[in-house]
Amino acid sequence: MPGKMEKFLQIAPHSLAIVLGPAEGPARERPGAARPAPPAQPRQLARHHIGYEIFADFKAENMQHFWNKKVTAAVAETFFLGWIDEQVLLIQGKEEHLEALREGWTRRALRPPSGFHIRCLGDVSPISMSPISQSQFIPLGEILCLAISAMNSARKPVTQEALMEHLTTCFPVLGRAWLPTHQALLKVTVVRTPL
Repeated sequence: MPGKMEKFLQIAPHSLAIVLGPAEGPARERPGAARPAPPAQPRQLARHHIGYEIFADFKAENMQHFWNKKVTAAVAETFFLGWIDEQVLLIQGKEEHLEALREGWTRRALRPPSGFHIRCLGDVSPISMSPISQSQFIPLGEILCLAISAMNSARKPVTQEALMEHLTTCFPVLGRAWLPTHQALLKVTVVRTPL
């Protein structure tokens, strides 16, 4: 029997949230920066790609702090954790690197990714997750469907003998004693077979 699951798991310790807003007008543009062309598709369509790209741009902008090695090292060692609601960039790293970023923010030294301004930066409390345990029981019909699907994917012919062999190979701990009888196998497969 597997060990008892922890009541709560801590996810995303040592994290910062950087709340971004769209850059507004020429006052927000950096000198010498070219204006980006308007996107060909709405942001919502590219949501799963855009967060990491914004993080990469944030890193690129702040890796240019050659006069502040502490910030440059901190930015290099942080990594992308998430992108929430198209405005919050979550990053994670070692505590000393996050402290350098906090210090950079308080001194107004952090640069935003292009097309944005940083509205605020703050610590994210670790997220608590309550794991949902799985049952020890798997219905026979589900096991058979999984086995037949795996055999079909491997282009193996599915006969009763081949299916029994596949089940003993996939579930060796249970041994042959648990294998369904011929009648049970027919009953389950007839019930599940679409017309």
